[in-house]
Amino acid sequence: MKQLACLLLLVLSLSVFAGGEKLIGTWKSNKAATMTYLKSHTRLSGQQVDVIGLALGKMSFTFDQTNLTLISDNWKFVSPYKIISETDRSVTIESKNPQTQKLEQSAFEFYGDHFWAPDDKIPGYKERFDKVVQE
Repeated sequence: MKQLACLLLLVLSLSVFAGGEKLIGTWKSNKAATMTYLKSHTRLSGQQVDVIGLALGKMSFTFDQTNLTLISDNWKFVSPYKIISETDRSVTIESKNPQTQKLEQSAFEFYGDHFWAPDDKIPGYKERFDKVVQE
Protein backbone atom coordinates (compact mmCIF):
# COMPACT_ATOMS: atom_id res chain seq x y z
CA MET A 1 0.00 0.00 0.00
CA LYS A 2 2.84 2.40 0.84
CA GLN A 3 4.48 1.66 -2.51
CA LEU A 4 1.23 2.50 -4.31
CA ALA A 5 0.92 5.77 -2.37
CA CYS A 6 4.56 6.67 -3.18
CA LEU A 7 4.03 5.84 -6.85
CA LEU A 8 0.88 7.96 -6.98
CA LEU A 9 2.68 10.87 -5.30
CA LEU A 10 5.57 10.56 -7.78
CA VAL A 11 3.23 10.53 -10.79
CA LEU A 12 1.31 13.55 -9.50
CA SER A 13 4.48 15.53 -8.76
CA LEU A 14 5.92 14.72 -12.20
CA SER A 15 2.71 15.81 -13.92
CA VAL A 16 2.75 19.12 -12.04
CA PHE A 17 6.41 19.62 -12.98
CA ALA A 18 5.75 18.66 -16.60
CA GLY A 19 2.97 21.21 -16.73
CA GLY A 20 5.46 24.03 -16.45
CA GLU A 21 7.98 22.54 -18.85
CA LYS A 22 6.66 24.45 -21.85
CA LEU A 23 7.35 27.72 -19.99
CA ILE A 24 10.94 26.92 -19.00
CA GLY A 25 13.49 28.96 -20.92
CA THR A 26 13.89 32.44 -22.34
CA TRP A 27 11.34 34.07 -24.64
CA LYS A 28 12.03 37.28 -26.60
CA SER A 29 9.48 39.74 -27.97
CA ASN A 30 9.00 39.46 -31.75
CA LYS A 31 8.33 43.02 -32.90
CA ALA A 32 7.59 42.26 -36.58
CA ALA A 33 5.06 39.48 -35.89
CA THR A 34 3.35 41.51 -33.17
CA MET A 35 3.07 44.62 -35.36
CA THR A 36 1.54 42.56 -38.19
CA TYR A 37 -0.95 41.01 -35.77
CA LEU A 38 -1.92 44.35 -34.19
CA LYS A 39 -2.56 45.96 -37.58
CA SER A 40 -5.02 43.26 -38.61
CA HIS A 41 -6.60 42.17 -35.28
CA THR A 42 -7.16 45.36 -33.29
CA ARG A 43 -8.97 48.63 -33.84
CA LEU A 44 -5.84 50.61 -33.15
CA SER A 45 -4.95 53.31 -35.65
CA GLY A 46 -1.73 53.02 -37.62
CA GLN A 47 -0.27 55.80 -35.48
CA GLN A 48 -1.22 53.96 -32.25
CA VAL A 49 0.38 50.75 -33.54
CA ASP A 50 3.52 52.68 -34.43
CA VAL A 51 3.71 54.15 -30.91
CA ILE A 52 3.25 50.69 -29.34
CA GLY A 53 5.90 49.40 -31.75
CA LEU A 54 8.50 51.63 -30.09
CA ALA A 55 8.34 49.35 -27.01
CA LEU A 56 8.14 46.03 -28.87
CA GLY A 57 11.09 43.73 -29.46
CA LYS A 58 12.84 44.66 -26.21
CA MET A 59 11.16 42.55 -23.51
CA SER A 60 12.16 39.02 -22.63
CA PHE A 61 10.65 36.51 -20.22
CA THR A 62 12.83 33.90 -18.55
CA PHE A 63 11.13 31.11 -16.62
CA ASP A 64 12.96 28.65 -14.38
CA GLN A 65 11.25 26.15 -12.09
CA THR A 66 10.13 28.80 -9.59
CA ASN A 67 10.81 32.33 -10.87
CA LEU A 68 9.81 34.55 -13.75
CA THR A 69 12.33 37.21 -14.81
CA LEU A 70 11.33 40.09 -17.06
CA ILE A 71 14.06 42.13 -18.75
CA SER A 72 13.74 45.16 -21.01
CA ASP A 73 16.73 47.39 -21.73
CA ASN A 74 18.17 48.26 -18.28
CA TRP A 75 15.03 47.21 -16.36
CA LYS A 76 14.74 43.84 -14.63
CA PHE A 77 11.96 42.33 -12.53
CA VAL A 78 11.90 38.92 -10.80
CA SER A 79 8.86 37.26 -9.24
CA PRO A 80 8.03 33.76 -8.06
CA TYR A 81 5.20 32.25 -10.10
CA LYS A 82 2.87 29.31 -9.91
CA ILE A 83 0.83 27.61 -12.59
CA ILE A 84 -2.90 28.16 -12.13
CA SER A 85 -4.16 26.21 -15.15
CA GLU A 86 -2.93 24.57 -18.32
CA THR A 87 -4.28 23.17 -21.58
CA ASP A 88 -2.50 21.85 -24.67
CA ARG A 89 -2.15 25.41 -25.98
CA SER A 90 -2.16 27.65 -22.92
CA VAL A 91 -0.65 28.17 -19.49
CA THR A 92 -2.01 30.61 -16.93
CA ILE A 93 0.29 31.66 -14.13
CA GLU A 94 0.03 33.79 -11.03
CA SER A 95 2.90 36.19 -10.31
CA LYS A 96 3.47 39.70 -9.02
CA ASN A 97 2.61 42.65 -11.21
CA PRO A 98 5.80 44.72 -11.69
CA GLN A 99 3.97 48.03 -11.10
CA THR A 100 1.69 47.13 -8.19
CA GLN A 101 3.55 44.17 -6.63
CA LYS A 102 0.13 42.50 -6.26
CA LEU A 103 -0.52 38.95 -7.43
CA GLU A 104 -2.14 38.77 -10.86
CA GLN A 105 -2.83 36.07 -13.41
CA SER A 106 -1.25 36.06 -16.87
CA ALA A 107 -2.11 33.77 -19.77
CA PHE A 108 0.26 32.52 -22.46
CA GLU A 109 -1.03 30.95 -25.70
CA PHE A 110 1.52 28.44 -27.05
CA TYR A 111 2.21 27.59 -30.70
CA GLY A 112 5.35 25.44 -30.78
CA ASP A 113 8.41 27.69 -30.60
CA HIS A 114 6.50 30.83 -29.60
CA PHE A 115 3.69 32.10 -27.42
CA TRP A 116 1.31 35.04 -27.49
CA ALA A 117 0.73 37.12 -24.36
CA PRO A 118 -2.62 38.95 -24.40
CA ASP A 119 -3.17 42.24 -22.58
CA ASP A 120 -6.80 42.89 -21.66
CA LYS A 121 -6.19 46.65 -21.41
CA ILE A 122 -6.31 46.86 -25.23
CA PRO A 123 -9.08 44.77 -26.85
CA GLY A 124 -7.54 42.19 -29.19
CA TYR A 125 -3.95 42.99 -28.16
CA LYS A 126 -1.40 40.17 -28.05
CA GLU A 127 2.39 40.26 -28.13
CA ARG A 128 4.40 37.41 -29.64
CA PHE A 129 7.42 35.96 -27.82
CA ASP A 130 9.77 33.51 -29.54
CA LYS A 131 11.77 30.85 -27.72
CA VAL A 132 15.45 31.76 -27.50
CA VAL A 133 17.47 28.72 -28.52
CA GLN A 134 20.70 28.32 -26.56
CA GLU A 135 23.51 26.97 -28.74
